[in-house]
Amino acid sequence: MNDKFDIIIIGSGLGGLVTGNILAKNGFKVGIVEKNKFAGGCLQSFEKDGIIFDTGIHYVGGFGKGQVLEKLYNYLGVMPDLSIREMDPEGFDHFIIGTNKYSIPKGYENIRKRLISYFPDEKAGIEKYLTKIKEIANSITLYNLEHTSFTFDNFYEKFEYGNTWDFICSVTHNNKLRQLLAGLNSLYAGTRESSFLFVHALINNHYFEGAYRFVDGSSQIASSLMKNLVKMGGSVFLNNKIVKFNYIGNNIESIISEEGTEFFADKYISDIHPYYLMELIGPNVVRNSYRNRIKALPNTISIFSLYIALENAKVPYMNSNYYYHPEGDVWVVNNYNAEKFPQSFGLYPVADSIDEKFTRGISLLSFIDYKEFEQWENSCIENRGSTYKEFKDSKAEKMIERLKELFPEIANNIKSWVASTPLTLRDYNGTYRGSVYGILKDYQKAQESIFLSKTKIPNLFLTGQNLSLHGFMGVSIGALLTCAEFLDLDQLLYQINHD
Repeated sequence: MNDKFDIIIIGSGLGGLVTGNILAKNGFKVGIVEKNKFAGGCLQSFEKDGIIFDTGIHYVGGFGKGQVLEKLYNYLGVMPDLSIREMDPEGFDHFIIGTNKYSIPKGYENIRKRLISYFPDEKAGIEKYLTKIKEIANSITLYNLEHTSFTFDNFYEKFEYGNTWDFICSVTHNNKLRQLLAGLNSLYAGTRESSFLFVHALINNHYFEGAYRFVDGSSQIASSLMKNLVKMGGSVFLNNKIVKFNYIGNNIESIISEEGTEFFADKYISDIHPYYLMELIGPNVVRNSYRNRIKALPNTISIFSLYIALENAKVPYMNSNYYYHPEGDVWVVNNYNAEKFPQSFGLYPVADSIDEKFTRGISLLSFIDYKEFEQWENSCIENRGSTYKEFKDSKAEKMIERLKELFPEIANNIKSWVASTPLTLRDYNGTYRGSVYGILKDYQKAQESIFLSKTKIPNLFLTGQNLSLHGFMGVSIGALLTCAEFLDLDQLLYQINHD
C-alpha cells in the first residue's frame, strides 16, 4: 500500500466508523482496516427468510428531534439515510419478573406515575431514584454534547458514583421494586457487586427519553458511515486482518495484514478489544506486567442469540421489548447456572418495512457462559462440526420452550430460526471470548476497567466500547473522546450542536 494516511483505524465497529468520519470531516486522510468481509461490528445485520435481523443493536434512545444522537448523526450526514421507528411511548419495555408484570413508558414524569401506580407506598424512593438518575445523566456533560472545562482527569472523576445495587437498595426496601429498577442491567451485563451507578444511569436515561428501532436493520448506519467516509477522501479496506506492527523508535511506523499488505500512517487508532491489541503490539514495546494486566482484566459474560422468522400475518406487531425473569431475580450473571439455561431472556421484535401490522421476526437473547463452548474455540465460522451444531440446536430448543411460557402464540408460529453463540460473537465482532460488552466495568477498579484514548505508545489511540461506556450511545460519545486527541473538543461540540 503506497498511500500514506494521516490516521489509520484498526477495526470498523461503530467506534471506528464514527471516529473516522469525524476526523475525515475535519480534514484528516483516514483509512479503516477491517478483518472481516463486512464492516460494522455490532451494527451488522443479516437476512433470513426475507427478514432483516440485527446482530447487536436492537433498539436505541436519543434519536428524537434535537436529542443527542439525532444531533450527532445529523452532523455526520447519516440521518437522511436512516429509517427509524419510535417504540410504544406507553410502554417500550415490559418486564416480567417472577409473576409480576410491569411496563416502562416514555418520559420521566410518566415513568414516575407508572412506578407509583405499581408501588404506591414507595413514592419517596421512586422519586429519589429518578432524581438521581437524571442528576447523573445531566452531570456528565459530554453525554449531553455540552462541555465547559474538560480534562481527562475530571472525566475520570465523573465515574465516582458508586455501585448500582447499593444505590437501589438505599432508596427502597421493597425487593420487587429493587428488581424492577435494576431490570435493564441486561444492557450492560451488570453484576450486583461491580456495576457502576453512572453506567446504569446513562443507559436508563438514554431510553427514558424515547426508544427507537432501526427499520430494516442497523447495518444501514455502517453503510452510510462508510459511504460518507469515502466521499470525504477516506478508504475502507475489508478482509485485512492486521497481524503485526512495525516501529520506528517508540512509534508505530506501519501495520501489516495477514495477506502481507502494509499500511502506513502518522497515527493509529485501535477499535479492537484490548486483549487482541496487546497481542498485536509485540514484545519489548510495553512492559510485560502491563500487557499481562490488560489481558487478565475480567470481561462481561456472553450471549446466545436466537433469530426467529414467524409465519406471515399470525402475530400482531409488537412495538415493545420484553424481559423475562421467571425466577424473580434480574441479576442473572451473578447466579448463572448452565443446567437452568435460559434463566431469562430479552425479546426484541424486528421492525421492517414490509409489514407494519404483524411481527415477522423476533430476536431472543439470553446470557450464556463462554466455557460451554470452549471445546470448539479453535474452530472457525461454518466449520465447527456436527457436535457443535447439535449442542447449539439443543440450546435453541430450550430457548423456544422458555418462550412458550410467555408467548405461546409466537412459539406456535415459528417458520424458521437461526442461532448464534459466543463463538459467533467472537469471530464476527472480535470480542474476547465472545464477551457481549467487552471489559467489565467495575466501580471498585475504575482506573483499570475504564480506558482513556491515550496509550503507552505515543501515536496509538483507542476508540470503541472498552473506553468509558459500551452500547450505541456510549460508543458514539466515546468516539468524541478519541477525536479530542486530534481536534479542539469545544469547537467539535459547537459544530455538532449548530451544524
